[in-house]
Amino acid sequence: MKIITKIPPVTPFIEVKLDKEIIDYLWKIINNSKTENTSHKKYLAGNISKSYLLEDINNFFFKNVCVSLITNFRQNNLGIDPSTVNLSFKNDHQIAFKLTSLWVNYQYKTEFNPFHDHGGVYSFAIWLKIPYDSKQQQKLPIFADMDDKNKKAGDFEFEYHDSLGGIRNISYKLSKNYEGTMLFFPAKLRHCVYPFYGTDEPRISIAGNLNYYLED
Repeated sequence: MKIITKIPPVTPFIEVKLDKEIIDYLWKIINNSKTENTSHKKYLAGNISKSYLLEDINNFFFKNVCVSLITNFRQNNLGIDPSTVNLSFKNDHQIAFKLTSLWVNYQYKTEFNPFHDHGGVYSFAIWLKIPYDSKQQQKLPIFADMDDKNKKAGDFEFEYHDSLGGIRNISYKLSKNYEGTMLFFPAKLRHCVYPFYGTDEPRISIAGNLNYYLED
């Protein structure tokens, strides 16, 4: 007999290491935001100290990073956008994307971001500063005698359903090695960040959302 294993498709996400030029630009707009005092905390699920809106100057980040990632995602996902939005538009308009929100998060020890999703079609997270190593965090005495799969201090984690309806997770064991890494994913893909311990330095990350708009 001939046995063929069939694996149902799962909506992907993208991991990319950003170039130094992009990282330098992101730090620049973060430094600009410190003088604007544009708090973004009330719009977030995160139980964190500080979050500020950022301005993508002249759409630099959108043009140089987001556009190519949208194209890559669509090419590898059968051209389908992961959106439940019912689009109705005139024939003389075209669908385009825009970066609808961009912000920086400062997470300190014991703070966390519970499981949540985002608005829009695509979202992303970028790690700029990680002042700990998750694998070392999980060796702390408070985690003694725990099963390794349940040790999640300092982790970033996606949550999704498999083809049988079971809940699955993909964890990132964060450390300085992930500084400069960006994850680009469907906005409705649930994710969280667990608390870390033992340092007074903040974990600094950037997040953003992209959505449809109609252009003439």
